[in-house]
Amino acid sequence: MSKHIALPRLNQLAASIAVVVGGLALVPAAHAAAPAAGTNISNIATASYTDANNTPRSVTSNEVKTTVLQVASFTLTSDQTATANPNGQVSLSHTLTNTGNGADTFTVNLANVAGDNYDFTNIHVYLDADKNGVPDNNVDIKGTTISVGAGQSVGLIVVGTTSNTATNGQAGQLLVSATNVYTATAAGGSNTATTANNTDTVTIVAGAVIQVTKSANVTNVNPTGTAAQRTVEYTLTYKNTGNATATNVTLKDILPANVTYVQNSGVWSGSATARTDATGDEVGSAYDFTSNTVNFVLGSVAPNTTGTLKFQVVVNANTPAGSIANTATFDPDGTGTGTPEQPTNTTIVTVNSQYLGTINDSQTDAYADVDKIAGTPAKDDIITATTQQGVAVNFGNNGGETIWIHNTGNVSETYNVAVNKSGLPAGSIVELLKADGLTPLTDTNGDPLTDTGPIAVGTAQKIVARVTLPSTYTGPAPVSAILTITPVTNSSATDTLTLTISSITASKVDLSNGKGDKDGVKNDTPNAGEGAYVAGDIIDTKAINPATPVTFPLAVTNFGSTPDNFNISSDLPAGWTVKYYTSDVNGNCSTNQVTNTGSIATNGTAYLCAVVTSPANAAPTDSRDIVFTVTSAGTGLTDSMKDRVTINEVRNLSFTPDRTGQIAPGGTVTYIHTLTNNGNVTEGAGANTLPFVISHAGNLGATTSVYVDLNNNGLAENGELVTGTDLTTLLATGTPNGAGLQPGEAVTILVKVEAPANATAGQADTSTVTITPTAGAVVHIDDTSTVNIGQVRLTKQQAVDANCDGAADGGSSSYTQNTIQAKPGTCIAYQITAANDGNAAVSNVVVNDAVPVYTTLQAAPAPALTPAAKGSVTVNGGALASSAFTLAPTESVNLNFTVKINN
Repeated sequence: MSKHIALPRLNQLAASIAVVVGGLALVPAAHAAAPAAGTNISNIATASYTDANNTPRSVTSNEVKTTVLQVASFTLTSDQTATANPNGQVSLSHTLTNTGNGADTFTVNLANVAGDNYDFTNIHVYLDADKNGVPDNNVDIKGTTISVGAGQSVGLIVVGTTSNTATNGQAGQLLVSATNVYTATAAGGSNTATTANNTDTVTIVAGAVIQVTKSANVTNVNPTGTAAQRTVEYTLTYKNTGNATATNVTLKDILPANVTYVQNSGVWSGSATARTDATGDEVGSAYDFTSNTVNFVLGSVAPNTTGTLKFQVVVNANTPAGSIANTATFDPDGTGTGTPEQPTNTTIVTVNSQYLGTINDSQTDAYADVDKIAGTPAKDDIITATTQQGVAVNFGNNGGETIWIHNTGNVSETYNVAVNKSGLPAGSIVELLKADGLTPLTDTNGDPLTDTGPIAVGTAQKIVARVTLPSTYTGPAPVSAILTITPVTNSSATDTLTLTISSITASKVDLSNGKGDKDGVKNDTPNAGEGAYVAGDIIDTKAINPATPVTFPLAVTNFGSTPDNFNISSDLPAGWTVKYYTSDVNGNCSTNQVTNTGSIATNGTAYLCAVVTSPANAAPTDSRDIVFTVTSAGTGLTDSMKDRVTINEVRNLSFTPDRTGQIAPGGTVTYIHTLTNNGNVTEGAGANTLPFVISHAGNLGATTSVYVDLNNNGLAENGELVTGTDLTTLLATGTPNGAGLQPGEAVTILVKVEAPANATAGQADTSTVTITPTAGAVVHIDDTSTVNIGQVRLTKQQAVDANCDGAADGGSSSYTQNTIQAKPGTCIAYQITAANDGNAAVSNVVVNDAVPVYTTLQAAPAPALTPAAKGSVTVNGGALASSAFTLAPTESVNLNFTVKINN
């Protein structure tokens, strides 16, 4: 039911105006479907396989990046109709909106249209930045250019004077146009300048001419503010510029769901007193609010008079970021078949963006650090796990608590994810993965920090953190890492989650003579050597003649959590010899001489015999206690047993990430790292300001070299090797400006590891490159290389596919690991190559990848393996996985798929 209020009279106005204000709508936040120009689309593939020792392995590819090019697009709205007297001035509103993905410049023009009844004089175009229907100033922008940001809009006011000879009923027309200036002719672009036009029609009348403009008292609203801070007052200003009284002038305003009308807020023509919404009329005027609509009617408006109507709305709390657009309509002579309704200018109130987020262990509760409750597992902001020595912990993907990043703001946002490893032992590796627990998180916005990609408002994204402690580490525990998220648009809104490994069960190897129960406990009679090594325990004693071989039985039991192999050694002095052979459980030697046990399953035992020969000149008193030792090259596990022979400023460098990989005996592996200057001073501008050292953990005996990737092709090449211990020797040519690493700059560092030719399977090396700047904190990376005689290397390449037909433009030779450029709507063809660089076959190879953010997977052609006989590719949501296949030495398989950049 309508509610009317009596409004204060307007002096010299004895008229009724029905004001119809319609078309109030919420425009979505400025996050177009197409990614912004300059956005990075990055991707890394992974593969898992089983090597020749039946040990599961995994490997990651290089990262490929595509930079999104700018695409121009815009709208000019809309055609206007109006009435005027001869020699009367008209004011017509338009909106120019940049709907492209980058800033653009526009040339605005205005001209009379040929073939109508009359021409206008004194034509101008003015800016209306606040969109209140009134020019901002008297600067005519006709024939000039204006700049508009991506997703932004500006108001344009067209002003002109009708002909003084025009007669009643004649119509004149003006053509207002906007032509964009941006053309993407470089970097493969093909945009051309485009012109949009609006036609305004003004019909001559002898009587009344009504004009209405609309304005708001604020331009921005904070959706989390108080109700008073979210209140918007709209003002409708009407005037009769004609020669006669207007009757039954009508205005209307339909409110959207995201604002709420303030009761009793209607004020007519500057009155200081707000009126109630009670039913009432005053001198033929009427105001009501019903069905979410404000209505205002004046029976008559005399010539040369003006008035206002003000009312208030409250923007609803937590309204999504964006623009609230409000356009009023008015009918100069009331509803009916006469003059049709006309729109006012469009008023914009911007709802501010709130960039907030949390990281915790709950999918449904987006609690932040300040809300955590110590000792309450469901809300303590800690994920706790246990592990065994040498076994990685997959936080968020191990059947326990999960890791969730929540968007608690009101606009889609990307969150950088950082890892603090200070609470972990040196050499630990933390890998950040997507929800599948396989695909690494990458940098999607080019800053260059690992991030989530866009997360929609009110939703949460799952991630996985894989923590790998050094294979030799058994304690102390607990140890912890801290994950910190930061909205890329709000660096002050950080939140954290702690990942704790509460206990580490040490693996164990037990060396005995094989005559006990092999339970790893010293409880056999006679003593079989089981349990911890005791220097005073002599297990077997044998008397031999000089130069006469004697055999000692050995049994190696693996109590570790994974299969392992052990090198065998002894402490014999010069002149003594020992040879090791495989044997049966009774100690009967074979002819198979070895120096390593071979792979031993968990709780399994390998039997060997040691054949010891003394020198020919050994004396009867030359008794020897021989300590036999077994040692794992991979885990560092060891045990011994003793037998006896009786003879008769702000400086902030980041160096990331840690890498893992496999390497063949005598082979090499190259790891790609990024050295980034996140500080505010130049690093490495002078000689010896970035010295580095290389250290090794493990007994592989690897050789490590450091390169600066001068041409950014990801390959270690001649001329890029750092021959000394100072990065600055090559940094001058490896950075864009040749003057060291300036703030915000990054350089690619390649670390090449080479294994010795006699390396054995399972041996591992952690190469640590430590950079010690002359000032600032020390930074380092850890690259762990494990020897594998069947080694899979994963390489990812990309190419532009403009036709989206699955074929790279320019043919197969155009695939590259380098950064490419492409426009929204263009496709990217990806090719992942899994190659066996080892000398033994590998099995159960599964290649995994994920559709990058800002893109959509193409169904045709479907993702596929080449050769097709190797299997197929399945797609689950955004995750791709190949079927399992085998790779013979030197054999390779390609996985191809195509994505389209959103537009």
